[in-house]
Amino acid sequence: MNQDTSFDPNVPGPPRMPAPPALSFEQMHLIREDSAANGLRDHLTVFFKHKIGVFVSFLFLGILSVSAVLVYTHFIYAPRFEAKSSLLVKAGWETYSPDFSLENRRNTAINPADLIASEARILESTDLKERVVNALKPENIFPELAQTPVPGLSKSEAAMLKLEKDLSVVSGKRGNVIDVVFTGADPAKAAAVVNQLVGFYIEKRREIYKDPKSVLFLEKKSEEFRQKLADSENRLRIFREETKIVAFDEQRTMLLNQRSNLVGELNSAGNQIKEVQEKIATLEKQLGSVPKTTTTAVASERMADAESKLLSLQLQEKDLVAKYKEDNRLVVNMRDEIKMVKDHIESQARNNKPGAAPPDPVYQDIQRQVLQNRAELSALKVRSTAIEQQFKELNAEIQTFESMDNKNKELLREVSSNDEKYRTYRQRFEEAKVYDELDRQKMTSVSVIEPAVAPIVPVNPPKPLILLIAIAIAGSLLGSLGIAWLREHLDEGMSTPTEAEKRLGLPVLITIAQK
Repeated sequence: MNQDTSFDPNVPGPPRMPAPPALSFEQMHLIREDSAANGLRDHLTVFFKHKIGVFVSFLFLGILSVSAVLVYTHFIYAPRFEAKSSLLVKAGWETYSPDFSLENRRNTAINPADLIASEARILESTDLKERVVNALKPENIFPELAQTPVPGLSKSEAAMLKLEKDLSVVSGKRGNVIDVVFTGADPAKAAAVVNQLVGFYIEKRREIYKDPKSVLFLEKKSEEFRQKLADSENRLRIFREETKIVAFDEQRTMLLNQRSNLVGELNSAGNQIKEVQEKIATLEKQLGSVPKTTTTAVASERMADAESKLLSLQLQEKDLVAKYKEDNRLVVNMRDEIKMVKDHIESQARNNKPGAAPPDPVYQDIQRQVLQNRAELSALKVRSTAIEQQFKELNAEIQTFESMDNKNKELLREVSSNDEKYRTYRQRFEEAKVYDELDRQKMTSVSVIEPAVAPIVPVNPPKPLILLIAIAIAGSLLGSLGIAWLREHLDEGMSTPTEAEKRLGLPVLITIAQK
């Protein structure tokens, strides 16, 4: 149903309240101060209204909280002591295990982060914790297990669970340093647990990195290749004794030089044969154009020329003998030439028979040259055949040498291979012996920077008793006031003017205190 809200002056209506006057800043400030004073007065009113309940609640809560503090400090609080040991882990000889192969793969870089993670994993291994529990006994590490055993678990199993909970290995925060921390009720036992764990850790890492069979294996392999090296060297020595060749490179050079020389001689002989054949052909052609005989006068004249030349040569010989020795090349050549002239004169004297025409000396000379060149041609052919035969024999010898050289190279490669393998295994065997000796001396790359000592101050130090009591009293006071406030809000009556104004919606003109 709609109501008409238009104004009609003839229709009477309820009297209208006049609009409140505007408030000044000072009036608003006084109203706020009055409201604050009323609020504080209301709280005091509630407090004094329930003062007996507040006092009783404060007394009860105070006694209860102080008792709880005393019970906690004397019966519940248990100090916890933290023992810590710091280890410095370096990349030592343990991380370099012997390499059994012949490949050169030893120069591999070790990642420090991986190294620290591996060492931390060894420290956290269950085997180490079992060794610690068995060595120190579960009831000594955790005396409470003797009084209150864990159902369904043996003392060792329960001790292992508590040890894993209270033990921590901190790595990677300080470079290559690993911290082993154990928290326990007894400081001396906490330090003993950490030190015992560190000792077992050093022994266990030696067991992990130690490989006793590697030394025997490398020793066996080095002896095996030493024997192979000796056998290959012996075969090489016997082979060289059989071939009687010590320096194969020098022998090859000598044979190749001989073959090169023979090739040169063979080519030279062929060229000489060709030249002699051409010379013979030329001389035979000249011989056909020269008469065989000559006149007596010409023969006598030629004889006189020959004798004159012989005399001249003899005089030259006499001069050379005076200057040089008998075996000088000039003297020898001169005498050969004198002999040829004498032979020519004797030949002419024999051929100059009475009544016959003497032969022409030019014809005879050409004929003699033809004969000499034919003889020289035959000698050159014989020499060429001999050189060819030597060349064939030398090639066969070179082929035989190449076969022996291949065999020699094969033996040398075998010796070199066995020597390299022997040296490699021998070197690794010596390294393995050094590592084994280091292991026997119990030398390790892990250093204990700081062993665990019994801590003096617990990690959970108790708060001062006075502070705890003060907190308990303050809490009791706040609790009692809270109880009073709660009772006031649960009560249906009205205790303050402000509350009455809120509930009734009417202003309170005056308040009268209850007597």
